[in-house]
Amino acid sequence: MQLYRVFLMTVISLLGYSSATSSGIFDHPLNGWYPCHKFTFSESGGSSSQGGDAECAIYTAPLCYPGICEISEFAEPTVDIFVKRIPATAADTKTAHNVWLVQGGPGYSSTSLESSMMELHAKLAGAVNVYTMDHRGTGRSTLFDCVAAQTTMTGSTLGREIDPSEVPACAKDLRMKYGDLASFSTTSAATDISAFISKFSNGASSIVYGVSYGTVVVERLMHLSPPTVNGYVLDGIATTSGASGNKFQYYSMWDADFGKVGDYFMELCAQDSTCSSHFQSANLSVALQDLMTRLDNNPNSTCATLLSNSTDTLPSHALRQRLAVLLKDTTARTIIPPIVYRLSRCDTNDVDAMTHFFAGTDSFFPVQVKTTPSNRLCSTI
Repeated sequence: MQLYRVFLMTVISLLGYSSATSSGIFDHPLNGWYPCHKFTFSESGGSSSQGGDAECAIYTAPLCYPGICEISEFAEPTVDIFVKRIPATAADTKTAHNVWLVQGGPGYSSTSLESSMMELHAKLAGAVNVYTMDHRGTGRSTLFDCVAAQTTMTGSTLGREIDPSEVPACAKDLRMKYGDLASFSTTSAATDISAFISKFSNGASSIVYGVSYGTVVVERLMHLSPPTVNGYVLDGIATTSGASGNKFQYYSMWDADFGKVGDYFMELCAQDSTCSSHFQSANLSVALQDLMTRLDNNPNSTCATLLSNSTDTLPSHALRQRLAVLLKDTTARTIIPPIVYRLSRCDTNDVDAMTHFFAGTDSFFPVQVKTTPSNRLCSTI
């Protein structure tokens, strides 16, 4: 939250000292802007009389930008790039300054940024145009996936995840469809933003904010140096360009780095009398390890089946995945100790409570699937 306030102040400061320039000539038409709703998966649904509070469009971009890759004889020459904006309401959209929010992953769509877009637009009193984009390969843009090989369907070996035995078929599928996969590189994604701003923006100054892997895209955008972008904000930095090999933030170290955060969080339980009183060793980490061992040793037990739900996934792996999702949220992580405690005890009341809890959290995941992330894009990058 503190970093978000710093970002907000940075935007206000930079916008106050910037000036508008010409946007240049459009090379080809943009499929938009169409009235669309501010939240893609709003619970309320339906259409308002105003047609929505945002505008959506598709930018047709080249599959291969010059100098990045060459189009193969089999590949389609273009890809679709989905763009969404909340137009300025307290200023002329044709002259208002612009702020871009860039999602991470790699492979996540921009839907989870929609609330941030609305909040930023409100904080800046509607004086700016707020943009986001599903970077190529994910979401409503051209999806980077093995459709012909069908390796990421729910009926495949590991469902949406890919089994090692499926890699050759998936790789051949992607190569046949796209040729040089540099077409879905970080540089290609950054070039999409740069090209869109130069061709379809209003020519006023822009600030680009990236989160997580989005910081990698934004750093690459800095190298491209689009002339009307006069500010960059990196939040949750995932880029360490120039760092030595032993300090570089490799994605292969993700689990180890995530584990350090989890261990630190669980150590806090010992410092809290209420939390520690529920664990014999006063050590949440030890209690969790013991729980996972017991679940895997008895996968048909009541609480183990609550987690694995008749799949081939080990109960401990299913529990790790659920706790990892909770750990990333400052509020949700506080229920990790009660979950460990109840699953460890696993009496009738605990089973009822956990059944209700998992049913509620599982209903969240279909919405996430609708955002169409691309795990293949993440693995490739």
